[in-house]
Amino acid sequence: MTVTSIRYSTAQAKPKPQAGDERFLKGRGVQQIRQQQYSQMYRAYMVSNGRPVWEWVDKGSEKDRTSEAWLQARKLERMAVIAEAGEKRA
Repeated sequence: MTVTSIRYSTAQAKPKPQAGDERFLKGRGVQQIRQQQYSQMYRAYMVSNGRPVWEWVDKGSEKDRTSEAWLQARKLERMAVIAEAGEKRA
């Protein structure tokens, strides 16, 4: 018996996580969401070699950009920057 053809698949058994994917951590009992990493120091999204840096963040936390807590934290951050600029002028 001779082998006439060989078939192989390059598809991954487990799909790669995408932005916005969610997972549940049983140990901590927390739902997490996958987002591009955000640098508060530079107020920009992190990139390494031209590619985005991803992280899993707790859903509803201050780091979750889809949550109300994140919007409030950015608002307070902007207010602090404005206040600091006002103090420098005075």
